[in-house]
Amino acid sequence: MPYTGGFASTHPMPESDRSRRLFLLSSAALLGGCASSKSGSVVALPDLVWGTGPTSPRTETVRPARPDPVPSGVIPRSQWAKGDPIPSRMNRMRPIRRITVHHDGMSAFTQTSSRDAAIRLETIRRSHLRRSPQPFGDIGYHFAVDPSGRVWQCRPLQWQGAHVARQNDGNLGIVLLGNYDKQRPNSAQQSALVAFIDSQMKRYRIGASQVLTHQEMAATACPGRNLQAFMTSARRGPLA
Repeated sequence: MPYTGGFASTHPMPESDRSRRLFLLSSAALLGGCASSKSGSVVALPDLVWGTGPTSPRTETVRPARPDPVPSGVIPRSQWAKGDPIPSRMNRMRPIRRITVHHDGMSAFTQTSSRDAAIRLETIRRSHLRRSPQPFGDIGYHFAVDPSGRVWQCRPLQWQGAHVARQNDGNLGIVLLGNYDKQRPNSAQQSALVAFIDSQMKRYRIGASQVLTHQEMAATACPGRNLQAFMTSARRGPLA
């Protein structure tokens, strides 16, 4: 069911060199941010272009976090993720003051089944956990939107994301599944993305000037020219 704007109130892995080489050859550096699976097959991802934050994860005592409330209409990560976040690799999230939009930058993705979307998300999550030299503690984004307009919970909000180099502090990361240099966001995605961003702007009192795309914060083609054009238009229209 496409997201309609509701939100609940309340807010190393040691591996052998051989297995790592095999993984890198099969995925060509699976995502780091802005790579997939089609019917379970791995598609090469672009090189990683960011770090996890201003510094390495803080050396603090990490207490178990409370379960993250799932916004109304959003599919919980328990429906797709095959593992839990690794708190020792992450920083606590600070008050949210901006939103950044991405694409996953892999192959074009138009599949509409929840199963295909779940496989793609899990592929991204695994690639982020295996990132070298600094593996992430979970998928780098907080939410994802698939071609059917479904919104998926990704990294729990109590943890800072890993999606823009040195600018993740207080930054809510949203990714559209697909490559928007090769495809255009369809009407279901457009509606869901605008509704969800609007709900987060209201929740966190964020103005349109703080709703950004990855390329507006770093030297990258993400989120692709077609999604970039849509976001430019949306900030002048429904998100203004």
